[in-house]
Amino acid sequence: MFQKRRTGKRKRTKLKIKGSVCGMIAGTLLVVLTGIFLPGILIEGQERKAVGEVQAVPAQYIASDSLLAKEASESLKLNDRIQLITGQWESETQEAYSYEMTLKDYEAAALARDSMEAIYQKGQYPSDLASSYANWYTWEAFPEKAVDTTFHTYSAYYWKLIFTKYDGTEKHAVFLLEDGTVLLAEAEGKDILSDVTATEEASSSVKDNEEEKTVDKELAEQLSYTGLDVAGLRIKSDNIQEEKDATYRYFELFDKTRFIYGISTISDSQTKRNMVK
Repeated sequence: MFQKRRTGKRKRTKLKIKGSVCGMIAGTLLVVLTGIFLPGILIEGQERKAVGEVQAVPAQYIASDSLLAKEASESLKLNDRIQLITGQWESETQEAYSYEMTLKDYEAAALARDSMEAIYQKGQYPSDLASSYANWYTWEAFPEKAVDTTFHTYSAYYWKLIFTKYDGTEKHAVFLLEDGTVLLAEAEGKDILSDVTATEEASSSVKDNEEEKTVDKELAEQLSYTGLDVAGLRIKSDNIQEEKDATYRYFELFDKTRFIYGISTISDSQTKRNMVK
């Protein structure tokens, strides 16, 4: 009787050992299988999640040619950038990417308002674009650039901003460099130019013998980057101003429903030589 009981204990001990070994083997297999299949399952799940998802490219992955062009272009002077944009250098205009611009769109819109406020206060523009309760504008901003087609190295970056009055009676297009220089601003509206037109008609009646001045071919070509039709617009003022770095041309154009303020440069034979420098 006693012998039989001892034998039963040994059998139970052997069963426990076998169970422990089997458990260890099963656990090891589970770890191995998990190590083999889990990474693939996670990767597949991540890929499915990313399908159709658009993300911004990090700055370090921007094409090197864009970075080089941006860096080289930072050395351009104001007159160089204007000549590049107006086509006095051989160039073409293109849409720019947001990562190429120094300003955000809302910053460009705010800067345009400030710059136009200064021009308005000088009496060189018929409308104040500063928003108020009775003078509120919506806006759109489009980043653009002029790229030289001679060396394919330089780009001049600028913003095209469209301001529309809340009641639809006025629309303004502002072409702005990122330093705040207004290259051109166009006001369009039925009643916006009543004072300007009346003044010019009064002055023209006194100068009946003088030929009315309209936009010349050279200026029209320089303004082609805007996409605006300036042919036949009358010249309100056209002033040449010499400054330290270049000679600039400031002009104001108008007809019955449009007014344009703008700046250009006087071209010279040193253009491409300055560009190489």
